[in-house]
Amino acid sequence: MAPNLITELMNEFRGETLNSVASTLDETAAGTHSALGGAVPALIGGLTAKASTADQANSLLDLIKRQNLDTNVFADAASALNGPGGINGLLNTGRPLLGSIFGGRSGAVADWVSSLSGINRTSSSSLLSLAAPIVLGMIARRVRASGWNASSLMSLLGGQRTYVRDAQPGLAAILNPEETRHVVREEARTYKEPERSRTSPWLWALPLLFLIPLLGYYLAHREEPTRTVMIGVPAAPEAAMPRAITPEPVKPVGTSSTPVAALGPYLIEFQTGSRKLTRPAESEMQKAVEALKAHPGAQVDINGYTDDRGSAAANLKLSQMRATSTLNRLASLGIEKSRMTAEGHGEDDPVADNATAEGRQQNRRVVITVTDR
Repeated sequence: MAPNLITELMNEFRGETLNSVASTLDETAAGTHSALGGAVPALIGGLTAKASTADQANSLLDLIKRQNLDTNVFADAASALNGPGGINGLLNTGRPLLGSIFGGRSGAVADWVSSLSGINRTSSSSLLSLAAPIVLGMIARRVRASGWNASSLMSLLGGQRTYVRDAQPGLAAILNPEETRHVVREEARTYKEPERSRTSPWLWALPLLFLIPLLGYYLAHREEPTRTVMIGVPAAPEAAMPRAITPEPVKPVGTSSTPVAALGPYLIEFQTGSRKLTRPAESEMQKAVEALKAHPGAQVDINGYTDDRGSAAANLKLSQMRATSTLNRLASLGIEKSRMTAEGHGEDDPVADNATAEGRQQNRRVVITVTDR
């Protein structure tokens, strides 16, 4: 019997490992664990579909080798999270892998994981990217133990189909919508209508035979028709008839009918090495909220940056945390998360000289831009 890779992987995301991932995503541990319950089966289901033939399986083995996912760095979740580059390294490795696993369905899978768990869309996409190298690392470890060949990989992944279906029954419709529609069409094509009972076509005429005598009796004894006299009522003068008034459409209070080309940007500055806002940033945050509530059709791009103190990897992580923290703050003030995206850029694109304290303060920022799309 094939091992249940979903259960094995979920058991690795516990304790400090789970808390570390949740902290990076700025989500709760419970929400992150729930999201992993969708992300892990989705990744294994996508890989299973990508290794249904020997050629596909060999291509997947080549991908694992090219990305060095068969090394001890990816032997388990804890090792991968603490390996070179840490979580940011996993994210950078995993993002391009999602296209190889899901094709054009990556966005739909991220939306499904977000809906399933309640975490935001940005977090679900990052979680899939983070988990992809770990999933492939476990698969590599299993295949290496049974013989590094297409047959071993196909056997391992083929045995996961039942586990994927049992873990998330609705996942197949997300991963293979065309196949699901094909099954529905086939079921419709093979449906047979129940056979109608074979009765004489003349049975419908029997009731008419009983009605004929009654019709003859009625025609013989009918009376003169009653005459109806219509008394005309003069129409009211046209001037007395009130004209219907068409009410003017009422515009929602607090909204603008003017299209938004671009509002902002709103600059949110942070304290050194922290996700805490500076005092002036609170005022900027409120301006962004007011603009979004005044233009409910607009979208928000949230981009985080840092100064150059610390390592580039740590700064990239911190900038993502700041951008995500800003997104969650806007959400707590009444802005729907579905309208927002958050991305960290580390120490890239400084707006001032990092050699001075004032310049570094300006570079520790999140830029909020409100636009129509």
